[in-house]
Amino acid sequence: MNRMQKLVLSCSLIIVVTGIALWLSEVGDQETKVTKTTHINSVFGSPGRKVFEPVLPDRKVELPKDFRFHPEFQHEWWQMVVKLKDDSGQAYWLRWRFFRYATDDRIATGWQDPQIYISNVVLNSHIGLFTDQRIARGGIGQAGGLNRPFRVWIDDWSWRSLSQQPLPGNFRLATDEFKINLNFNAIGAFAPIGEEGYHLKHDLLPRASYAVEAPFVLANGELELRNGKKFYVKGQAWLSKEWGSELVGINYVGEDNIIVWLSQTQALAISQYRYKDNLPYTSASLIDSDGTVTNIAADDIKFRALSYSEFQSGNRVPLVWSLQIPSQQIDVVIRAKHRDNWVNFVVPQWLGAIQTTGSHNANGFMQLSGY
Repeated sequence: MNRMQKLVLSCSLIIVVTGIALWLSEVGDQETKVTKTTHINSVFGSPGRKVFEPVLPDRKVELPKDFRFHPEFQHEWWQMVVKLKDDSGQAYWLRWRFFRYATDDRIATGWQDPQIYISNVVLNSHIGLFTDQRIARGGIGQAGGLNRPFRVWIDDWSWRSLSQQPLPGNFRLATDEFKINLNFNAIGAFAPIGEEGYHLKHDLLPRASYAVEAPFVLANGELELRNGKKFYVKGQAWLSKEWGSELVGINYVGEDNIIVWLSQTQALAISQYRYKDNLPYTSASLIDSDGTVTNIAADDIKFRALSYSEFQSGNRVPLVWSLQIPSQQIDVVIRAKHRDNWVNFVVPQWLGAIQTTGSHNANGFMQLSGY
């Protein structure tokens, strides 16, 4: 296959997946969430007859071993949420995700590699909301990951370290609107959440993943805007990793994920998974900077939407929430800092900064999908 043929095939792949994204984002008002569920499952459905490693509760996450890539599982992703400030005190929120998904269970190289990589970024600040997304296939050098030393990349977007661990590390990407070059250093421990990394997503359905959180990371570097202005920025970051073999499931509708820095030494992660014909499943974990995790029982979590905002697309998204965890003396109202943060990625979603008031006045980040 010559260079031109490879280029055409790569472009065709991007067009197909982008078309799926537009299809998902343009679902009309007359279509129900069940229809949206069918669409999402057509892209990231159950493995079916494909043979991937199952996610089982008797397998413990082991670090640093599990910083590696897990091709025996169908999917995995890395994510970094970063709150930055420049020298004048202006705040910038960055969310970047690097996602791998296997279309089948073959072990192959080159153009036969079944791995698809999707990476997207959101930058939100007083100057507006900027987004970008990259889609590539594995096996041809356009995207991938290495373990020793750690590196993930897609095109010219890259995050790397000098060891098998992701931190300390350097992150660089460039879009049409901005460029960013950040250095990350952990000031807290990595924390497998759930039961030693086994993160349950429903108590009656076979849905679970392995998950690791690192809420206490320092970030500093340079932000450059399209007009050529450059800013030195610094702040805090939250690193997450997840992998498994059942990304959505047959009855999956969407999910609500919130992270909050409650203090300099304690953070809260809460997730609500929504299903057709099943009640939502909510989980929460308190994470201390020393890596101690306190898992909150589902019946001790009262999490409900208080107010919805409607967008031109017809999506009604809950941007104000009530959260109560009596055993931890948590009773807060969660509000989005900016309303218009709906983004049309492969899976359309709302992404943005939040503020909590009540028992804890704190900052965090919210990700909502399936609305």
